[in-house]
Amino acid sequence: MPLWLPWLGKGLVLGLAGGGINHYLLTQALKKVKDEKFAQTADKIITKCYAKRFVVIIITLLSAYFLFSADMVALIGTALGLTLPKYFLNLLKLD
Repeated sequence: MPLWLPWLGKGLVLGLAGGGINHYLLTQALKKVKDEKFAQTADKIITKCYAKRFVVIIITLLSAYFLFSADMVALIGTALGLTLPKYFLNLLKLD
């Protein structure tokens, strides 16, 4: 087994956790927007959602950097984990 494979797996798990949090934040914001009470402030809700998602991405990447002592393969795995859920959910039409 290559030495880089466990580091890639650890980074991928961390990235998938961050991607799951991002997806949860987005679905909650979309549910709020569909509610008629919040229809007037839909743009503010979506803006806050994307700001929160940006913070989650930064926290995930920084935690990967400090947890895995700047191992490049783990950081690549984290970045893959953050981006892969979007493609799978679009393919499966779960959004």
